[in-house]
Amino acid sequence: MDICFNRSKIFGAIIAGGKAGRLGGIIKGNLKINNDNTIIDHLIRQYRHAGIKEIAIIANDSRPYQAYNLEVIPDLRIGIGPLAGIESGLNYYKGRCDAVLFLPSDIPNITANEISVLKEAFITTEQPVVYPATSNLESHPLCAVVNCDLKETITSAIDHGQRKVRDIWEQVNARIVQFPDEKVFFNINTPFDIKQLRATYYEKKDLC
Repeated sequence: MDICFNRSKIFGAIIAGGKAGRLGGIIKGNLKINNDNTIIDHLIRQYRHAGIKEIAIIANDSRPYQAYNLEVIPDLRIGIGPLAGIESGLNYYKGRCDAVLFLPSDIPNITANEISVLKEAFITTEQPVVYPATSNLESHPLCAVVNCDLKETITSAIDHGQRKVRDIWEQVNARIVQFPDEKVFFNINTPFDIKQLRATYYEKKDLC
């Protein structure tokens, strides 16, 4: 397959707007994964190791994220969920890059390797979206590389009542990239997940 060189300018956006209801409102991206680094610290480093230097955080309240010295982008509209975050990220970057690589703020195990694989998959395909699935057949639609030209499609979908990111990706014939290790896309939703993170993944290794 021929490489589409006009698809190679990719910026990053961390979706951090969730309410974390099952965690009592904890800011998941600010959870410490070791003595020095939060999940967002880790994501920023992995983006940069993968060659993505321009990174923003998508959140409606900028105050919890001031320490990262990144632009914090609010949703264009409130109460829509992560699809609104994707709409806002594409709107913010449109005209400045070819695509945005989105990551949720609660995935502490992803590395520059997976980010690079997603980037390369986007560059070498004609599909407007690339996102991962793992060997256990679970897909991860919020870890997506999205062509900036898809912004109007997403805006129209929201206007017509659609809210599920996966449904939009299916409609635009997104490319799914298979990864063998589901732990890479482990995400934090419960207090048990936090204990699992600290006990299993970060006591003996530092991915940051």
